[in-house]
Amino acid sequence: MKIPGRLAGALTALALLVSPGMPAQAAAAPKKPEKPRTIVALTFDDGDATHAAAARMLEKHGMRGTFYVNSGTIGFDGKLTERRLAAIARAGHEIGGHTLSHVRLNELLPAEQRAQICDDRRALMKMGHRVTTLAYPFGALNADAKKTAEFCGYNAARGVTGLKHWNCSACPGAESLPPADRWAVRAPSSVRDDTLVRHMRQQVVDAEKAGGGLVPLIFHMVCDDCGTYSTSPERLEEFLGWLEKRRIRGTVVRTMDQAIGGKPGPLPAE
Repeated sequence: MKIPGRLAGALTALALLVSPGMPAQAAAAPKKPEKPRTIVALTFDDGDATHAAAARMLEKHGMRGTFYVNSGTIGFDGKLTERRLAAIARAGHEIGGHTLSHVRLNELLPAEQRAQICDDRRALMKMGHRVTTLAYPFGALNADAKKTAEFCGYNAARGVTGLKHWNCSACPGAESLPPADRWAVRAPSSVRDDTLVRHMRQQVVDAEKAGGGLVPLIFHMVCDDCGTYSTSPERLEEFLGWLEKRRIRGTVVRTMDQAIGGKPGPLPAE
């Protein structure tokens, strides 16, 4: 008996679905993306004016960073203006707190710490920013500073030491996720003018070898021959190009907020 063409096509399709060695659901099951093993957070401290260009460099590589800003110095000479900070935020970067005036918190009384940390977050939030993480200036913290960061509603706070570095070979390669201490997130030392691209790469490779985790890299000024705590645009660009290719190894770039997650707390009453 001759089978009509339309019915024959349907029967053929059915036979393919139930053929041996090919379960019906296998053809439709999408491949689940692998969870990133190593997360690199590119953090930029002090609200330097050069960070506007640095943000655009990250965007060119499909990356977003975390920019820690002292709200009390916005608009000063050599610092980001409120307008440029807003442009960085609109591009998808995270804006974080860095105290009002870049003070050593471990030298202040608890009431002074609250003014520096809470009022800084309040000022940035009034500008329309979602402010969830803090970076301690100079990495100077104590038990009171950590309590104050939590009291002011921060979800996490980053230091400047604790991870493997060319001066700390015994330190762990990466911070755990979630961090061992949310209000003292570990990091390698800051990138300086004598930090070579191979040093930056090594910090990422150390984390990969350790099995993954979080690596917050700390940058300050991005310019040529402009101070000890600086790196040149050429070096940063070379490193970003290398880092972009590490995706195939399960290494990705995320903001600190994205990496750590969680819900920030409210600001205390003024």
